[in-house]
Amino acid sequence: YMGTMEFRANNHLKARDLLTEFIRIRRENGTKNDGDYVNVLFMIGNIHKMQGHEAEARVCWMEAYQVFQELGLADTNPQIAKVMNHLLQVENLEEQDTEQNNKGSLFGKVTEKFNKKEKNEDEDLKTKGRKRRKGKGLKL
Repeated sequence: YMGTMEFRANNHLKARDLLTEFIRIRRENGTKNDGDYVNVLFMIGNIHKMQGHEAEARVCWMEAYQVFQELGLADTNPQIAKVMNHLLQVENLEEQDTEQNNKGSLFGKVTEKFNKKEKNEDEDLKTKGRKRRKGKGLKL
């Protein structure tokens, strides 16, 4: 519970390290999942989100929600289940918006054109009988 105390004291890096260690030990020992496990995963996800690591946050929140449901806690705590589910839906929408914005931005358009051009060049090479060797250029 030191990780929880560090989290409340806004020492997020220390909290993340302690909470991650808690999860590691539980997994190594094969300890049965419970509400504490769910809470710690959720906190780790929150820390990742605060640090701008959305993908890591989503992974933690998804596992927390899955364990929450497996333990039957969603039935006895419908409000918490609703909040967790909503959080995951919002995160998915934000991810989709980010992908759309990247495609609409100049960088996204350039990247998309570059990827298409590279793919077309690869197709041209295949039709000419040459193959690209990973890290070694072209095999003639």
